[in-house]
Amino acid sequence: MTGGWLSWVRANDVEIMTVLQNQANNLVNASKVLLELIGNYTTLNEKNAILKNLEHEGDQLTHRLFTIIDRTFITPLDKEDISELTSAIDQVLDGTYGASDRLVLLKIQRPSQYMQEFAKLLLTACQEIYKGVVELHKGKRESLLEHSKAISNCEHEGDNIYRLAIANLFDTDDAIEIIKLKEIYETLESALDRCRDVADVIEDIALKYR
Repeated sequence: MTGGWLSWVRANDVEIMTVLQNQANNLVNASKVLLELIGNYTTLNEKNAILKNLEHEGDQLTHRLFTIIDRTFITPLDKEDISELTSAIDQVLDGTYGASDRLVLLKIQRPSQYMQEFAKLLLTACQEIYKGVVELHKGKRESLLEHSKAISNCEHEGDNIYRLAIANLFDTDDAIEIIKLKEIYETLESALDRCRDVADVIEDIALKYR
């Protein structure tokens, strides 16, 4: 296909693309809340409750999208691509809320510099995910690949932060604290890994519908 491969969007197609965009936007909101709570840790419980609601909203959007594509004979993208994309976005959201919830459950007294760096990267990656999902409607291959690359770059930078964070843990003799912080870092790194999964799906779509 050539440029404008989604120009023939029909009623169900509009609904599918709208739900995908809403899901990606919900993810951006969640990553913003996570960064805010790490920046202002006195709001931890309040922001964690907000994230729980956003995670629940994300689950509803994912379920709605699966319901739509199940009843739709022809979709704007392959059903497999849509399923993989919505599932990957949902997993990023799970990781975002998971990091916040672990901060509460593990009774982390204060966030580290590495947590803030992770959260900033996660927000950037989620914003790129949103831009990529919006771009699906326009079908511009080059733009999709650019957003996919930007997301992947965030994931690579997250790997570097993770290595530094883990190395720094062993500067302390508090074994319990090491275990707790390692759990948080692994959850944040996993969320960025799932962002890479989204990037891979976007890239596959860009190469398939060229």
